[in-house]
Amino acid sequence: MKRASWGLSSLCGTSSSHDLGMRARRCLLFGLCALLSIARPATSTAADTVLHLPSAEFLLSDSNEPPDADAAWQPQALPDLWADSRPDVKQQSGWYRFRFDLAEQPDQPYAVFITRVRPVGEVFANRNYIGRSGSIARPQNAVYPQYMFIPPAALHAGANELFVRLVGTGAHALTPIAVGEDLAVRPEYERRFFWQVTGVQFCSALALLWGVFSLLLWLRRRDDTIYAYFGLSALCWAIFTSNYFVRFPPVPQPWWEAWVDVGAYGKIMFMTMFALRFAGLDWPRIERGLWCVFALLMGLGLAGDLDLIAGIGNIEWWRPVFAFTIAYVGIFAYTAWRDPKVENVLVTLAASVHLFDGSYQYLLSHPFGHLRLDLYDFLPLNLMLVWILIDRFICALKEAQKLNAELEQRVAQKHAELERNFRQMQQLEQRQAIAEERQRIMSDMHDGIGGQLISTLSMVEQGALSSAEVATVLRECLEDLRLTIDSLEPTDNDLLAVLGNLRYRLDGRLKRCGIRLDWQVKEVPRLACLTPQNVLHILRILQEALTNVLKHADADSVSVETGVDALGAHAYIRVRDNGKGFRGDHAGHGLANMRQRARSVGGKLDITPSPTGTTLELLLPVA
Repeated sequence: MKRASWGLSSLCGTSSSHDLGMRARRCLLFGLCALLSIARPATSTAADTVLHLPSAEFLLSDSNEPPDADAAWQPQALPDLWADSRPDVKQQSGWYRFRFDLAEQPDQPYAVFITRVRPVGEVFANRNYIGRSGSIARPQNAVYPQYMFIPPAALHAGANELFVRLVGTGAHALTPIAVGEDLAVRPEYERRFFWQVTGVQFCSALALLWGVFSLLLWLRRRDDTIYAYFGLSALCWAIFTSNYFVRFPPVPQPWWEAWVDVGAYGKIMFMTMFALRFAGLDWPRIERGLWCVFALLMGLGLAGDLDLIAGIGNIEWWRPVFAFTIAYVGIFAYTAWRDPKVENVLVTLAASVHLFDGSYQYLLSHPFGHLRLDLYDFLPLNLMLVWILIDRFICALKEAQKLNAELEQRVAQKHAELERNFRQMQQLEQRQAIAEERQRIMSDMHDGIGGQLISTLSMVEQGALSSAEVATVLRECLEDLRLTIDSLEPTDNDLLAVLGNLRYRLDGRLKRCGIRLDWQVKEVPRLACLTPQNVLHILRILQEALTNVLKHADADSVSVETGVDALGAHAYIRVRDNGKGFRGDHAGHGLANMRQRARSVGGKLDITPSPTGTTLELLLPVA
């Protein structure tokens, strides 16, 4: 016997289809057919051959075969929920008998279409087995409509009987059925499948996408919990509608129902928290109280689903949870009243759709088997909230970009201002350095050359100096002036350049006096202390040392050498002559001035006299 073909593949073709465009056109056709079915009833000739059977005869029986005609059949209107019509019945099997007439023997396949059936439905046509909606061990989700083929040979002209057996554990229910030729029944089935399953799957996929996207935004903006609550609400909606993706639940039915209820409860609670954030209401105590109430109601609901607590399995705990829907719609309405912006008003209207449909669907006990609009009424609200959150996020990005641009502009302005200030400071420092250097040169010239010239002029006016003595004094003044000028030359911290200028100035004078110069100067590390002021101090020390050699040593040879001490901490300049050495009366103020100049440089001056000559050593710090 041919079994019914279940699954979405029967609607849209198999995965091996070579024409994706054909599947797209077929899905579009389903949508158009569904819209036409809502707008007006079908009036085609084929539709007239479909028999809608809104009532049947019922018999409680554990028989595996259809009961006899003379059994105690009882009239039964459909839909039939055993929890309402026979709440005390513990039996797991019951039969429904439908009767219909055919004018002639069918030559085309017939089909039977059942909107919803649970837990497992078996179909027999004239006591011939047709098919079933799953196994007792693993029943299908009742959200899927059932479609089974009836071979032409299973029917005959005249009176026919169709039997539907409900079997299994759990809540039993059956909706009206439709029987007719396959070509006539299939459009009804496809329209119903589109709105009852495919459309919900589409909305659930959107909810999953929104939830993940919103949570990713929250991960980047942890302070904006509004994104977290919206994302969790959307994910709970996806959990609530996961029935429409899983035809055969992977866990026992009670556990699967508990899983779905978690999504149903969670989407309402998280949306309530979202509404508080949306309205900008900071009520931490009220929020904690809402969480406690919600946790209690959801715990009782799940305990009822799993039969963990006796006596509460038949209590519909979602009804008090539905009060949270009233709460968050009220919060949205308050937001729109307080700030009547277009987005606030639209959100309130979209939330009201969910509230009104939920009231009709649940509080008025919408009949089993009718199309559940509550699976769609969350869509307008979520569309509005997605648009608002994305708009807010984009506005925040634009604001951040604007702030960054303003910050960059301010930084550029400050940078330009700092550059101007820096250039002004450089100019001021340069002017100050020039002024200090000018003051230093004037002071040196005043104390040195100036004083010497004034004293010489006074002596010349008194006739105390001969022409040769005047020439000597003037020559010394020129040498001193040259030293001052040499100290202004850039040295790049190189001691050899400083000593080279000194040799150039004194070499000729030494030769005229019959003194041989032994120049043993070698390269030493660069000295950071060689500023113009310090260079002048060093040159005056060396000038004073060589002048003493000329005047007092009676030497015929003098050596100048450089090097680095054993520790590498000091560079030295050593001046040594082969004269008679100096006596104490020759020391005077000259030696004290030399030591003072050495200390000003940061160095140390050692003078060692001996009968065979005098050694002067000036130590300069390397670092």
